[in-house]
Amino acid sequence: MIFGQRFKQLRIEKGLKQQELADDFNKIYGHTFAKSSISQYEHGKRRPETEALKNFALYFNVSIDYLLGVSEDREISSPDKKPDLQTEVMTYVDNFFGDDSIDRDKKDEVLKKILQIYTSTL
Repeated sequence: MIFGQRFKQLRIEKGLKQQELADDFNKIYGHTFAKSSISQYEHGKRRPETEALKNFALYFNVSIDYLLGVSEDREISSPDKKPDLQTEVMTYVDNFFGDDSIDRDKKDEVLKKILQIYTSTL
């Protein structure tokens, strides 16, 4: 019932009662939800249709994946957003070389390969 829990938490974070959420959401998105619909969502007795789900994600400014419990990332992804590859690589490298369970020979081997790749591109 992750959807219901997250839905309720997001409503509470906005400082809204169920009726206030229904009224505000309906006004913005043209739906006709009643307080009882909001309650049913929060208690896992009902799930919104696709269009309403999309609108709830927009309303709460979270990703649909977060709302459904597929992801812990609240951020809405956009097609033009590219991952910061340098940060990802450096995090991986830091974790790899900082891992005491990996022996020195393996680390040396990886470092040599990295240097080989780097120097061949110069």
